[in-house]
Amino acid sequence: MAEAVESATTEARGVAFELDRIEMADDDRLEVNGRWFGVRGRRFIRPSLTLLADEEQRRLLADLDHKPWAAEDGQPWQATFPYAEQDGEWVEAELNVAPDITVTLPLPGASRGRRRRPGAASRPAAASRPGTAASESTRTESRRSHAPSAELVKARRELQRLQREVHRRDGEIAELSTELEKRGAKLEEISGARDAAREAGQAAAEERERLTRARGEALASRDQVAAERDAAAKASEEALRLRDAALAARDEALAERRAAVQEREEVAARLAGALSAQEAALAQRDEVIAERDEIIAERDELLGQRDDALRARHGVVTARERVVAERDALQATIEQLRSERDEVLASRGAALVMRNAANAPPAYRREGNRWLHFLPALVVLVIALVAALALHII
Repeated sequence: MAEAVESATTEARGVAFELDRIEMADDDRLEVNGRWFGVRGRRFIRPSLTLLADEEQRRLLADLDHKPWAAEDGQPWQATFPYAEQDGEWVEAELNVAPDITVTLPLPGASRGRRRRPGAASRPAAASRPGTAASESTRTESRRSHAPSAELVKARRELQRLQREVHRRDGEIAELSTELEKRGAKLEEISGARDAAREAGQAAAEERERLTRARGEALASRDQVAAERDAAAKASEEALRLRDAALAARDEALAERRAAVQEREEVAARLAGALSAQEAALAQRDEVIAERDEIIAERDELLGQRDDALRARHGVVTARERVVAERDALQATIEQLRSERDEVLASRGAALVMRNAANAPPAYRREGNRWLHFLPALVVLVIALVAALALHII
């Protein structure tokens, strides 16, 4: 039969959880199935299951297979928790689905001789699985009656606790009765044993009261832990908000990075084009350099030829200067010779004139023109003067 479990916190009044089953699945997961009531409009966080023992506890987070864990009134609800280490020391578990919603659940087999925390009342595990006639009838009645009230849940839990206490007392009484039957002859000893049993019952009652006080203290401590857990949940929500902001910043950074990568690819393409142009320019430069080398070689050859021509020209100029000097000297010699010739010719002409005059007959001298006697001399003199003038000009 499904068990109705009231919320363990006081903030969420009227919220109840009807446990269908809590059992191991695949030997490494703890599966919780049930139905929530009074959670209309409520938002659940990631469920956590805290395992409780005498002096320790362990917190398990639900797998993400059933996310989100939104609950609707009276509808099936499921959460799975990783639980690989089954050491058998846990007594009960606390299921937390919201900062103000925490319920206590019994673990499978926790009521069969396992250690319990001081003041912790045992809860019966779910006895039936979905699919049986009893569970179906129970769910039908639960749907018809909707969510049980908080007082009814408390009454059921107290009734179950009292029944377990009565069963325990009945066992003790049965053991005492057996002992009385075996020792019927020893009435006084049996009476003493009964008195001792009564005293043990009183001691047990006192122990129960002490455990009840310890349970109250444990509940107070659990409330404090719940408050700290609420603060941790708020901090987790703030961390989630910061994570969302970080994710948004990361998306923005990724967009900027994609833009930068695209720009880098464009720059790389332009760079590749520039490199191709550079390679073509380098090839053209190599060709120009080769042509320049050829031109330089031709220029060097022409410069060599020019130097040879200059040396030849210098030799020719030197030879010409030497020839000019020789010519000048020869001209000076010619002028001197001409001058001497002119003088000789002049002297010869004068001598001829004088000889002709001396050889001419007297009758001729008397009858001819006297200017004719001087004509050859004048002609010779004019020729000498013209020759001297020509030589002087040259």
